[in-house]
Amino acid sequence: MKERMYYEVACLQTRSRAVDVHDAKKRDEGTRANILRIFDLIDYVTAFGASDVKLIVTPEYAINARWNKMSVEDWMRISTTIPGPYTDLIAEKAKELKLYIAANMMEVHPDFPGRFFNCSFLIGPDGKLLIKHWKNDNNAWVFPYTTPADIYTQFVAKYGREALFPVARTELGGIGLLTCGELGYPENARCTMMNGAEILCHLTSEPHNLSHGDVRVWESMRATRAYENKCYLAMANIGMYEGAKRGLHGTHGDSAIHTFDGSILNKIAGPGEATIKSPVDLNQLRRARGRPFHPVSIRAELFAKEYGQFIGWPNDAFADKPIASIDETRALFQQLVEKRRASGIDGRPKEFKDD
Repeated sequence: MKERMYYEVACLQTRSRAVDVHDAKKRDEGTRANILRIFDLIDYVTAFGASDVKLIVTPEYAINARWNKMSVEDWMRISTTIPGPYTDLIAEKAKELKLYIAANMMEVHPDFPGRFFNCSFLIGPDGKLLIKHWKNDNNAWVFPYTTPADIYTQFVAKYGREALFPVARTELGGIGLLTCGELGYPENARCTMMNGAEILCHLTSEPHNLSHGDVRVWESMRATRAYENKCYLAMANIGMYEGAKRGLHGTHGDSAIHTFDGSILNKIAGPGEATIKSPVDLNQLRRARGRPFHPVSIRAELFAKEYGQFIGWPNDAFADKPIASIDETRALFQQLVEKRRASGIDGRPKEFKDD
């Protein structure tokens, strides 16, 4: 396999519609419409002659999702199998244009009945499904999907630990996937880099939440993940929500491509449907990894004990019974908060009362 030392990566900030929950025919039509709109944007960003685009990154929830609280049963209705009929469509587009395409869908899996997964995946220019990445974090606050940690023993027995942070070894370099809130847990990017990633595709769906400064914080986290792991990082966010309660421009947009020193190569300013592309230079990245601050200087052995004794989200917490609602994961979160406070690691906030 001959490596391409220079090429372009493109991020699509899509207009995506919420799919129908109860009408299967309408749901299929809506899902296919989302995919076809993605194809329109792919055609645009690879057109006009001198395109060097070889890798396409699309947002989380851009194909078969909704953006409101639902039951697990409803989430499973709108989920699909991967591979399946919709990945087949994407595979044909990848083969047509000789592209790698990173995308995200809600998935149901025959080996895990009663559960659904938030799954990002990468399809190669030969149409093959190269890697699947089930989202590892954030099911205590957003939607009640199952994560690999929740069924850790079964998951690792079936797929191996390498499937927790998968990397596709390609002529474009090592390609890894991050999904939305995983960015806020540095271990996801770090472990993906440790498994060989040189390009991190961040498939995300980030709404406005300016009261907490989230837009600025998330951009800073992306720059940090790129810098501390010496990786390119390409982020695609939803551009417009159709059929969502949060409004068409409920997203902040801001899709961006970072180089391995953290700086921004290209960025979409705000929400709305748009595309960007930027160059990837594997030679420059690999030279940088031979200089100071290379990740090889990480003292993983030094940190292992603290991680081993840390009170945090446990493996196999929902192995025996599928997650029934978001209330269950939030209850576990609160139990862990109280356990850390009781152990003296975290302090308890004081309640201020009027005299």
